[in-house]
Amino acid sequence: QKCCICRLPGASVTCRGRRCRRTFHFPCGIERGCISQFFGEFKSFCWKHRPVQRVRALQQQPQSCLICLEGVAERPCYDTLVCPACTSAWFHRRCIQGQALSSALYHFRCPLCQNVDRFQEEMFRLGIKIPDR
Repeated sequence: QKCCICRLPGASVTCRGRRCRRTFHFPCGIERGCISQFFGEFKSFCWKHRPVQRVRALQQQPQSCLICLEGVAERPCYDTLVCPACTSAWFHRRCIQGQALSSALYHFRCPLCQNVDRFQEEMFRLGIKIPDR
């Protein structure tokens, strides 16, 4: 299969969006904003069909990432995620991914409100890999 991003052969990841035929290499997908879920059926989605946060959270004032303390986008998007439980914790995708890899499943929680269940479920759905150990 040809990658729809780099146009080279050997693409093996297929978008699971309805009637979408996009196939891409895993690294190309990461660069383009595709999401791969690391639970259940291990689905992958292209940049057009990736899951988005359903949280209705708009910043009242400019926010910063709770992990790196740098600014984040005004609304939840691919690179900016929000805790679904408290909607006050904002962070970059790369920062929360690093947190997930170092915390692992049993210690990964919202850095602000400490919610585990809703937070982990949403992070899994949005493609954050949370290892068992």
